[in-house]
Amino acid sequence: MSDTAKPDVTIPTAPAADAPTATYQASCHCGAFSYNVTASPPLNDPSATVMECNCSICERNGYLLIYVPDERVSFTKGAIEDFRSYSFASKKMNHYFCGTCGASCMIRSKDPSFFPGITCVNVRMLRDVDLKTLNLKFGDGKNLW
Repeated sequence: MSDTAKPDVTIPTAPAADAPTATYQASCHCGAFSYNVTASPPLNDPSATVMECNCSICERNGYLLIYVPDERVSFTKGAIEDFRSYSFASKKMNHYFCGTCGASCMIRSKDPSFFPGITCVNVRMLRDVDLKTLNLKFGDGKNLW
């Protein structure tokens, strides 16, 4: 790749209807937001990958991301509209965080042509997930834009 070439952006697709799933409870640090995330494949499946990106915001917020259809994120306390949000650079994505404790919980696209219908969930917010066992995949977001 030349210095001016941009990496390919592979947009995640929804899992097959009959694919195995697991539902995880999640929350911000203070508990103002609680939600369930249904992932496919389950995070303990060898084929499951978690994205570790090197872009400035992912590194600063410590994001480890999985990509799930929007409808597989269901709030039990609070709502996505109640989060604080931050958007920068291309303004394509809203980064959602708790306005009380500051926990960076998830990301959704504002641009219907970029990651449509997908929520990028920070697995650090999921309960009972051992981060040391996850299959991490490196993403070069620093050179994406």
